[in-house]
Amino acid sequence: MTKPLSWKTLSETTILKDPWIDLRASTCLLPSGMTITPFYVNHLPDFAVVVAVTPAPAPKVILVRQYRHGAGKVLLELPAGCIEPGEDPEAGAARELLEETGYQAGRLEFLFRIAPNATNCTSYAQCYLARDVRLVSEQHLDETESLEVVEMECDDVKRFLREGGFEQAVHVAALYRAMELGAL
Repeated sequence: MTKPLSWKTLSETTILKDPWIDLRASTCLLPSGMTITPFYVNHLPDFAVVVAVTPAPAPKVILVRQYRHGAGKVLLELPAGCIEPGEDPEAGAARELLEETGYQAGRLEFLFRIAPNATNCTSYAQCYLARDVRLVSEQHLDETESLEVVEMECDDVKRFLREGGFEQAVHVAALYRAMELGAL
């Protein structure tokens, strides 16, 4: 017999909702009969993360460098951003890549969907591999974005991964998957 594991939400109240956060407090009944209140969950949209690789013979990975206030520093990352309501995740990945970097994918391949913080956040990262990317335009950044585009040799990306140079966990997972597929 399988032990019940799911919690039952008895009530939920919105604590704070604005463009950056949708924080709700729930009263939850656990399978043991214990009640937890409040249990906070942030309801955020899914976002796209793109491993973008230029064509051979000397492929490079297109990265972005930007300040992350939670970490309190500038990080080197993959292009990424929120998927708009009703937007197809692949279309969102292509849009974010183009907006943040000016690069367009020759073709996009779905890598995986992953929960960056399943404990208290509803969003999923939709991760894609963009092959044969080419610079086709200038950046088209949102008013809150300030980032620098970085082209990095594949060997340097692999070294940076091994040395812990990438700090965003989802980005690390996407890069390792792209590496596994032979894209780097």
